[in-house]
Amino acid sequence: MLGSFAAALAIAGPRGLAGIGAQFALYGALHATALALSLSGGARLSSGRTLSLVAGAAILALATARLGIFGLHAVSVLGGSAGPFAILAACAGLGALAYGGLIRAVLTDPPEAARRSRMKSLVATSLGCAAATSVSFAAGRGLHASGVLWVVAPWWFAFSGGLWCAAAEESHKMPV
Repeated sequence: MLGSFAAALAIAGPRGLAGIGAQFALYGALHATALALSLSGGARLSSGRTLSLVAGAAILALATARLGIFGLHAVSVLGGSAGPFAILAACAGLGALAYGGLIRAVLTDPPEAARRSRMKSLVATSLGCAAATSVSFAAGRGLHASGVLWVVAPWWFAFSGGLWCAAAEESHKMPV
């Protein structure tokens, strides 16, 4: 489903949206929608939880984009090419941590949250998102790519892969 969203956006693109923040908010909402629709094991979110997840993801994506733009403006006075990579990687990693926290808050009940919380997998996922975003930024920069989907889609796949790995690891553990 996530691949279908990425392909549709690559073909049509949200070119009519005003600014990068609106594009990131849309991408955050689309990823959360794909996540909510693809829950496994017969799990089904209530309408309120789905709305909370989608709205929260859009707000987090918008805030992360704004933070990144602010950071890019701050490092642009320093010159060089390391600054944009560092800001982008930091925003990708922090965004993944925040989004992972949102997902856990929405998908788990409070008593279960402490027991099921696996910070190690969330940190690994965040590092994977930072790496995927940095590599895609370097490739897109070299190819003179336009738009932001070439940075967002690898983040999507890295985050979703991290969720999948964490779920696979959790299903193979013995109950305590």
